[in-house]
Amino acid sequence: MIGKALEIKKLVDQELPEHHGFESHMFKIGSYNSSVSDLFTLPFPESTMALLILSTPDMFDVAFRKWIVNKTQEEYSGNFDEMTEELSSPIQMFLEDRLENLKDKLELAEHRHEILHDYSLTPQRRPRILMQTCGHVAGAAYYYQPRHFADCEENWPLPGKMGPNLKFIGLSLHPVYGGHFAFRSVLIFPDVQIPEYVEEEPKPILTAKEEVREALEKFNYNWKDSGFRDFGCPTHRYSATQMEFFGRPVSERWEVLRPWIDGQPRNLKNQTKN
Repeated sequence: MIGKALEIKKLVDQELPEHHGFESHMFKIGSYNSSVSDLFTLPFPESTMALLILSTPDMFDVAFRKWIVNKTQEEYSGNFDEMTEELSSPIQMFLEDRLENLKDKLELAEHRHEILHDYSLTPQRRPRILMQTCGHVAGAAYYYQPRHFADCEENWPLPGKMGPNLKFIGLSLHPVYGGHFAFRSVLIFPDVQIPEYVEEEPKPILTAKEEVREALEKFNYNWKDSGFRDFGCPTHRYSATQMEFFGRPVSERWEVLRPWIDGQPRNLKNQTKN
């Protein structure tokens, strides 16, 4: 079955290519299930194939930017304000568009599949899948969990510093992008079993315990300044526009994108090509 699995991965990578800011990483459901509690296990055989999809800095600056410009021109005649009133979550809608195209290709090739997203929740409002665990299991990024770096003798992390009902959580770092990336979705292929497949080991980015703690504190206490993203000396980072977009409240994010549209010719679809 590994041949079929590689064929599927190739199809996915063609639809979500690296130069558009995507990566896919294969893993077995059993490897994930053995790393989580019973609350988060998935109801598939252990050797079932899954693909983790993550986004890199180029997703925003290349593919998402092109999608925003084209959508404004073709569906809203260049009226940026009209589009902002109708679309509440541009990143999510962009990703859904890309995944819809992928789903069509998978169905055409008769590859039965299910998709779980980073925002997929159970009726009890729990995540349906733990993306950071998937990233570690698939070898895509190293998942630093606070419990691995806490000593019984020390009061760390400091209780109550984050405010009520907020939990001190772990951080994943990518070997190339550091924290300048995001887990997006997992595709599960129930008919494809890959018992012989061995996932890549995730590469540890930080080795000193003090540095790991500092990264975790930056992530949990000051995530809005994005300082946590630069741990591990990433070689490719989010642009200033992308950093500002993700650092703003959702209601203010559209304004960050306005310069992409200002100065663009209107009604491009009606213009004669030279």
